[in-house]
Amino acid sequence: MKEIMVLQVSRVGLVCDANKIRKKSPTSPFIAVSFILSLSFALVTVAKAEEPAIGQSLPEFYIGVDNQITLTRGIYEGLANPNYNRLSLLVAHREGNPHFHGIGTYSYSGPSGNPVVNPTNTNNRIPETSTGLPPLSLIAGKGIFQNSFVSAATGEEYSNLLMQSVATINNSSDLGEQALFNSSGGRWNQSLGNANLSLQLLEISDGLTVANSLGQTILANAGDIYGIGTGDNFFFLPKFLASRPGKYSASFKLVDLSLSWGESGIFNLDFQTVPEPSTLIALILFGSILLTRSSSKN
Repeated sequence: MKEIMVLQVSRVGLVCDANKIRKKSPTSPFIAVSFILSLSFALVTVAKAEEPAIGQSLPEFYIGVDNQITLTRGIYEGLANPNYNRLSLLVAHREGNPHFHGIGTYSYSGPSGNPVVNPTNTNNRIPETSTGLPPLSLIAGKGIFQNSFVSAATGEEYSNLLMQSVATINNSSDLGEQALFNSSGGRWNQSLGNANLSLQLLEISDGLTVANSLGQTILANAGDIYGIGTGDNFFFLPKFLASRPGKYSASFKLVDLSLSWGESGIFNLDFQTVPEPSTLIALILFGSILLTRSSSKN
């Protein structure tokens, strides 16, 4: 029995695994081919990481105010809506019947006769937990982001982090966008008025920071607040920067410094770094050498 090292591709790099195989095992060529194909596919994926995604010209994230006074479904139907007159971070789903998912919202738990109000909900993560998707990619930066791993519209769902007011959809002549605007009975379609919108950082992984498009840090420590804009006229695109490879998370809430609207529920964004193409090329060559040497010894 001999041991060889089989390298497997993951979203953040390669994992080495010692696997025992019999001498001249017929599965060895299959392992070699699978290895090369897997790495090649990963290389193509990362090489295309900064290309815009089809259908991502439209924002995925919106900020609105919940104008529903009472809940209309579920075990808490008829109870006061804990998000009434509060800011909400919403994700737009345009497939099928266009609708929003509330990510940064309050929720109830416990029995309907004596519920507890929570400052977050079970669907409070991006990517949404129910999708089973891995964390959003942080790719090797260029230019002003050269020494960091940076968030980008990679083609992954949720990767376009541009945020704007729900009210901006009302200007669209597209029937699908109008359906999105009026979904859930127009629950979030009112204007933000004179709101002074800000994003407050609540918790962040060590090594992760939030920057603007110029690479300037805007949120670094728990409690930091950054002004997004006033009323419905804002377009906010945060850039998440990591100093080293790894997995990262950050939690936030939306606040209105004018006090016109209540703060949103807590929401979280999850990220992980991916290797740059040059690194993958080196790993492919290294893996090929290992496999060649193993084959020559069998």
